[in-house]
Amino acid sequence: MPDPVVLERSRLAEICCAAGADDVGFVDLERDNLAAQRASVLRALPWARSFMVFVRRLNRHAVRAPLRSLSSAEFTEGAHDVKAIIHRTVRALEDEGVRAVGISGLFPMEVGRPDGSPTVVSLKHLAEAAGLGLMGKNRMVLHPRFGADVYLGAVALDGAVDVADRPLETSPCLDCNLCAVTCPTGAIAKDGHFSFGNCMTHNYREKVGGFVEWVHTLADSRDRHDYRRRVSDKETLSWWQSLGYEANTHCDYCIAVCPAGDEAAAFLADRKPHFREVVRPLRERVEKVYVVPGSDAEAHVPQAFPHKSVRRIGSGRTPDSIAGMVMMLPLTFQRGRSAGLAARYHFRFYGQETLEATVDIRDQRIRVESGLTGTADLSIRADSEAWLGLLDSSRGLVWEMLRGRIRLKGRRQLLAAFGRCFPS
Repeated sequence: MPDPVVLERSRLAEICCAAGADDVGFVDLERDNLAAQRASVLRALPWARSFMVFVRRLNRHAVRAPLRSLSSAEFTEGAHDVKAIIHRTVRALEDEGVRAVGISGLFPMEVGRPDGSPTVVSLKHLAEAAGLGLMGKNRMVLHPRFGADVYLGAVALDGAVDVADRPLETSPCLDCNLCAVTCPTGAIAKDGHFSFGNCMTHNYREKVGGFVEWVHTLADSRDRHDYRRRVSDKETLSWWQSLGYEANTHCDYCIAVCPAGDEAAAFLADRKPHFREVVRPLRERVEKVYVVPGSDAEAHVPQAFPHKSVRRIGSGRTPDSIAGMVMMLPLTFQRGRSAGLAARYHFRFYGQETLEATVDIRDQRIRVESGLTGTADLSIRADSEAWLGLLDSSRGLVWEMLRGRIRLKGRRQLLAAFGRCFPS
């Protein structure tokens, strides 16, 4: 194989900044901390050798506006800008004879991939590797200057960059816990735990997952009166706005309240103005919080925010592959519901999909491993199609066990305990 083309960093950065980027970093695909991303990238772009990663700064005061229509307008404009920056950058690179493809973390995404991952590569991991920031407690990449107020984009390059960047040595995160105390669903915990599922259910109510759940509600409704009992006219109008114009998010408070970046010094010198002007209006905002019944979020809202109302909905997240289900387990795990559970599960799937995995739940933590390790408290051997039918409620556990398509060995009551950790 011929040596890869060496690209000049200064020229690449000049092109990307001229297209509208606020900061740029570079990383080789062979970097050790991108090992988990490499196979996915090469399946899509087998010629890719490096990445140019960039940030587009968001207007901070718009993001912090208590009315989410104002903040969503800024997020929407930022998303459009990221795509425009990518388009202009790739066009300029092609004019100079450089093969390149842009990647954004925005929709549309590869929602039908067999492994359940909707992205070609994690932009957050790329940004960290390229020295553009480090993920804070709010799971946002925090830029040294712009803090959490950034959108990320990347361009895959057919060539190595002459000077690559290294990760930051110091995190911009101030460990102030404002993201934790402001999160309506309790998805962000002060000890660093993050519940992806609770965050997505509320914030992305009118995007991923929420749309599927709404369509199911439409299909299940007997008539318009039954539908209006399930979904208010205001919520229906919000769906119309999201589908006809741009989808609003319902939260993003973890970005709004974050003082990381160039205002960190002022915040640390006097925290009261920031809390009064930014944090308190969002904490005191009267709103619906969307939760899955039986989730940690459902228990959190009335305790932490008694003035906010709970709106119980389905998650809209039913995996269509065993690989996708296994990938989602750590993301949808409800640690509060796992209290008192200490068990190791062995899963053996056969049929259309063959897969073996070990899931260990104890001390309100989950660990998922490929293959079968240790001694199982409960072993589940299941036909993959039957198990997926169990998850989408189209099949029953007793019937599938009678047919021999699902077999349990060990303490059977642990299966119900397992299910409580993943309400849907």
